[in-house]
Amino acid sequence: MSDHSVNYSVTSPRPDSVEIVADIHPSAIVFNDNAPMSPNTVLATLAAHNEVPTESLREIITGLVATIKLRELAWEADRTAMRARINHAEDRLEAAMEVREDQDFDFDEAGVPSDFIRNNNRVPQFQIPIGDGLSLPAEFIKRDEDSKTKVWGVTGRFGKGEPAYAHELFARPVEDPSFPAEPIRPWFLRLLQGSTASYTHLQEAADDLGDWGLAADIARFRQCEDQLRELNATIHSLRAEAELTEVLQETCRIRLGAANAHGRLARLESVCHGKDCRFPIRGDFAIRPSSYRGRGRGRPL
Repeated sequence: MSDHSVNYSVTSPRPDSVEIVADIHPSAIVFNDNAPMSPNTVLATLAAHNEVPTESLREIITGLVATIKLRELAWEADRTAMRARINHAEDRLEAAMEVREDQDFDFDEAGVPSDFIRNNNRVPQFQIPIGDGLSLPAEFIKRDEDSKTKVWGVTGRFGKGEPAYAHELFARPVEDPSFPAEPIRPWFLRLLQGSTASYTHLQEAADDLGDWGLAADIARFRQCEDQLRELNATIHSLRAEAELTEVLQETCRIRLGAANAHGRLARLESVCHGKDCRFPIRGDFAIRPSSYRGRGRGRPL
C-alpha cells in the first residue's frame, strides 16, 4: 500500500487492510464475507481523510455494492416469507368461511325458542354482542308483534340460557336503477293517515310482502301520526285556555277602570319612576298549531 493508505481500525468492520484485485467485478464481492461496508463506515472514513487513494476508493465502492446486494437478498427473503404467511392466512380464512357456510355448524336448536325462525338474511345487519368487542349474527329471529318496529334474535349457539336481543327494523331502499326514488304518492299518504280501517288494510298488505322493515316503517309512521294528533290536540286546548284567560284579564281591566281605581290610588303615581315600575313588554305567547298539520288526521276540529 502507498503512504496514503486508509486505516479502518476505528470504524470499519474490516480491521485489516484489504488488497484490491483490480479485475474482480463488484458483484462478485457479495460472496466475500468481509466485503460489505455500512454507509456509516464509509462516511466516517471519508470524513477522516481529505485525500483517499484510488485503491481505497475502489475498496469502499465494492463494499457499498456488496452491502446493497446483501440487503436486496434480505429484502427478497423477507418478502417471500411474508407472502408465505399471507397465503397461509388466506387459506385459513377460506377454510373458516367454508365451515361458516354450514348452517348447522355449532348450533343448538334445542335451546332456540319455539316461536323463533331462521333469519335467512331477512335482517342481515342484526349482530349480537358476545363480549370482548366480538359479535355473531342473529341466526334465529322473531318479530315483535306488539310494535312491529323491532325484532328479537338469538345466535342459537349457547343453549336455553341465551338471552334474546332486540334490534330496530327499518325499510331498506330498493337498489334497482329501474325504480328511481320519488316522493310518496298522495293515495299512499291517505292510507297512512286515513281511517283505522284503511290503515289496517295497508298494514295487512305490507305484512303479506314479508318485508319486515317496510311494515315496521309503516307502523312507525302511524305511531308518529297518532302522537302528532295528540300533541296538536293539546296545543289547541292550551290555545283555547290562553284565549279565555285573556278575556278574563280584559274583563278585570274594564272593571278596574269603571271603579276609578287609578284615580282613587293616584298617590302612587309619584313613586312610579324607577325601572321596576315600567310597563312590561308584553309578548304574544299565544300557542297556535303548526301550519304543517293544517290538513289530515293530525288537526283537531
